[in-house]
Amino acid sequence: MTTDRRTLLKGLAAVGLAFTGGSLAHAATGLPEAATLAAGGQMPLTAVVSGSAVDRQFLAGVTAAAQQHGMQQQPALSLNGLDGSLLQHIHALAQDAQPAMLVGLVDDATATVLLDLVRSAGGRVLSQQHQRLGSDAAALQSAAALGRELVSRPAVVAAATAGNGVLCVSFCCVI
Repeated sequence: MTTDRRTLLKGLAAVGLAFTGGSLAHAATGLPEAATLAAGGQMPLTAVVSGSAVDRQFLAGVTAAAQQHGMQQQPALSLNGLDGSLLQHIHALAQDAQPAMLVGLVDDATATVLLDLVRSAGGRVLSQQHQRLGSDAAALQSAAALGRELVSRPAVVAAATAGNGVLCVSFCCVI
């Protein structure tokens, strides 16, 4: 990682700390365990993607799992680079008294910033895996399965490796 990119990421994380203000620190002890997330069905779910070729299939898997578990799904957050919508969304979740679940499949830089913002707001990262997904039919099915697993069983998600695939990070967290 270059010095300029590292400085940018640190700056965005610092802005995120100031923006969220750590308002969910009081809720950190009341966040549910990974095993009870989907089973409860009470928690709003937001999927986050960053413009890869497998986004549609990943979101389809997330939607299928959310419907199966009766979870309230919020509109997906599609990020095209690091922009203010990420900060605004994390800030809104931090201000809400009800815990919310975030699942995503994003590039490495976006995952770094997003997960730092979640942690600074008092959230808990339940799963974080580096993935390498191709663009063939098997990779598209893997992306859908990954979306279902992140919602249903975030603690047991395994890394996918396709030799020439796109490198990304999958995650599940509660904020």
